Amino acid sequence: MITVSHAPLPASGQALHEAICKETKENEARCLELLKEDPNIAAAKDSKELTKLILKLALKKGTETQNFLKELMKTNPSPDLKQCATTLYDGVVGSFKSALGELGEDDLTASYDAGVAGDGPTTCERALSAAKISDPSIEAHDKDMLLLSGIAFKSIEKLPS
Repeated sequence: MITVSHAPLPASGQALHEAICKETKENEARCLELLKEDPNIAAAKDSKELTKLILKLALKKGTETQNFLKELMKTNPSPDLKQCATTLYDGVVGSFKSALGELGEDDLTASYDAGVAGDGPTTCERALSAAKISDPSIEAHDKDMLLLSGIAFKSIEKLPS
């Protein structure tokens, strides 16, 4: 007897990425917008391909956000902004890289790393708030990175065991 394990298929007519975004509840629209940035995501044939593409997108966006923060440091040398741009976003980028590397080898660790990637944006927001630094562009980047962390975590959870 042969048994085949696979992730449940999304509802009829619904793409895999749409099913993941539906689980982000009030963030569904933003989730879909973010995932549209990589046209390959909508064409993903299975949950493993989808997850890999999501992690690659999250890594790319994390790196872009870190570079954005480093550019801001040139005009605002705040130690809190520096902490965000260096230590905290080094952690975000490193966590997504690690999750991508663990995918298929150790999905439990990959999901942990994807989830931990959300700690950086959360800590960054708290540090900037405490320093009375309010910048809607930083907040938008941090919110997107936190959402991508959640999306990646949910996507890894859907992988067949």
